[in-house]
Formats: sequence, structure tokens, C-alpha cells
Amino acid sequence: MTEIIQVVVLGLLQGVAELFPISSLGHTVIIPAYLGWGNLNTSESFLPIVVTLHLGTALALVAFYWRDWAALVRAFFVTSFKGRLDADPQGKTIWLVIVGSIPVGLLGLFLQGPIQDVFFSSPWPVLPSAFLFLNGAILLLGERMRQQVQPAPYERYKPQQVGINDLSFVQAAIIGATQALALIPGISRSGVTMVACLRAKLNHEDALRFTFLLATPVILAAGLLKTPELFGHGVSHTTQIAALLGGAVAALAAYLSVRFLTRYFHIGRLTPFAYYSMGVGLVSFLFFAPLALGLFKLPW
Repeated sequence: MTEIIQVVVLGLLQGVAELFPISSLGHTVIIPAYLGWGNLNTSESFLPIVVTLHLGTALALVAFYWRDWAALVRAFFVTSFKGRLDADPQGKTIWLVIVGSIPVGLLGLFLQGPIQDVFFSSPWPVLPSAFLFLNGAILLLGERMRQQVQPAPYERYKPQQVGINDLSFVQAAIIGATQALALIPGISRSGVTMVACLRAKLNHEDALRFTFLLATPVILAAGLLKTPELFGHGVSHTTQIAALLGGAVAALAAYLSVRFLTRYFHIGRLTPFAYYSMGVGLVSFLFFAPLALGLFKLPW
């Protein structure tokens, strides 16, 4: 029962923190450490559990954007058969998503193992805390750089923001590659991807939509690859049940989160999430660093 409660709590964190730009992986490492759940972080089933929670988030994104995905799938087949991007209104968008998904997929295959060895070998999340602070700094810098861009006097008549279909395939690949930073606990996938989108002059709403479109196939693919490990030899039924319940909680929390964020970014900015990440990251680093150095011990 304890393990089920722990994973359900992580599912709630995952569903919110994966879509809010505050790093779900960072929170699923830091919060258990505060609660004395270090045994969960260092267990062999931890990563498959986390990926299962991510899978719940991806399914929520598919459910929320199902109309978009139906149009994109249709556009894929139409443009493939006719050999022209303009054969469908969503023709360029689907290929931007495909191109943007390739770099993070390749980087994840090569980097996930080494990163896992570094960040999940200690019960004290000192590095995730530091990177959560860095995540906040990235969000703050990205938002301020966007606000400081001013058109020259003779360019004021030109639109300063572009739509998703105005992106080049090189820009899509660069934006997609930034998702690989989310392999580091503490760095938010949605956060750094949105910053890259804003840098490419998308507005906040389009940046959010393109970010979630890019994230969905990557998270789904990781889930399909890793989730079967939960049902392999040596994994208890309790762990399997906990992961499935946690995935369901993550899906519900993610669906509510994306509904909120699509409304928030009509007028909202990344700044509040930046200050939150920096504050929690700094406090956590100052708390866990002495523990990692053995300067004192917790009573639990």
C-alpha cells in the first residue's frame, strides 16, 4: 500500500509538472527525497515507473489535441502520396513535427543511460536541485530576450511574430533538439522547448501548441519502449498496479493542466514558473548538499 501511495503521488506530480514548465523528472526526484522515499528513487523499477507516468501524460495530450492529431495524420498520408507539402493545410506542420522529433529521439537513445547513472545513483538530489534552478534561469532569460526584441523604425509595419508553418525545418530540428535537455532531472521539456519557440518568434499560444505536439510522439515512444519492463521477470504485482494507477492519475492531472495552460498563455508569461523553479531549486540545493556531504542526517 505504501508503494501504491508513493507512485500515485508521483503520478499527480508528473501530470502537472510535465506540462507546466517546472520539470516533472526533477520533482519526481526531489519530492520523494524530502518525504524520505529514497528507496523508490534508487530502485530498479523507478525509471520504468516514471516512463509509465509519462505515458499517461502523453495519452492526455492525445486526448486533448485529438482533432489536431487526426488532421496531422491525414496530412501525413496526403502529402506522402502526393509528394507536396501544400497538398494539405496541415502538410507542413506534420513534417515540422516529424523533423523536430528526430533529434531528441536519437539523443535519448545515447544519453539516457549515462544520465541515469549520474542522477539516480544518490538518494540526495543535489544535481537535480541545481538544474531546477538553472531551468528557472533559462525561462527567465528566454522571456526577457523575447521582450527586448524591438523592430527597427522602418520595420514596424512587419509582423514580429510568426506562425508554426512559418518555421523552417532547420528551426524545427533545433527546437526539437532542445527537448533532450529534459533528460536531465530539473530541466523542463516544455519550458526549454517553449523558450526555443519564443526565440523563433512564435507567440506563447503557438509555442505551447508546437511544444506539446513535439512532446507527444517522444513521450509515447519512450513509454512503449520502457513500460514493458514493468511486466518483466522480478517485478511485483504491487509495483505493476501502482504504476498503472499512477499513470491514470498522471493522465487526469495532465489533461486538466493542459486545459489550464492553453487558457493561461493567452495572456500569461513564463516568468512565474521561472521564479518558482529558481526558488525551489535553490532551497533544495541548500538543503540536500549538506546531506550529500554527510554534514548531518535526517531523522527519517
